[in-house]
Amino acid sequence: MEEPRLKPQLKLLVVNYLGKCQGNQVQSAIAAGYTPTYARAQSYKLFARKDVQEYIAYLQSKEGQVVKGVMELEEIQEWWSSVIKNSTFRCADRLRASELLAKSKGAFKEDWG
Repeated sequence: MEEPRLKPQLKLLVVNYLGKCQGNQVQSAIAAGYTPTYARAQSYKLFARKDVQEYIAYLQSKEGQVVKGVMELEEIQEWWSSVIKNSTFRCADRLRASELLAKSKGAFKEDWG
């Protein structure tokens, strides 16, 4: 079976669902970087997606093989921080890393008014 194409955040969602979150859809969405509010309200829609279901089936078909090399959120945040501080990266890449880091820390609130 060929690995289905899926956005990295959705892959992380599935890996967490099958791994450390032990089938909890809401916790899997939070661990994948979605806000707790969004995860509680919309995680069922993420898991209803055909591509997500195909990726779940793909990983389960690997007969218990452990998915290795998946970074935890803290590791990703550390990497984004290193990109931001490294002047050898393009300015656009450093700005994008700062945006993603800020989002992962909850800096952009939808209810700001």
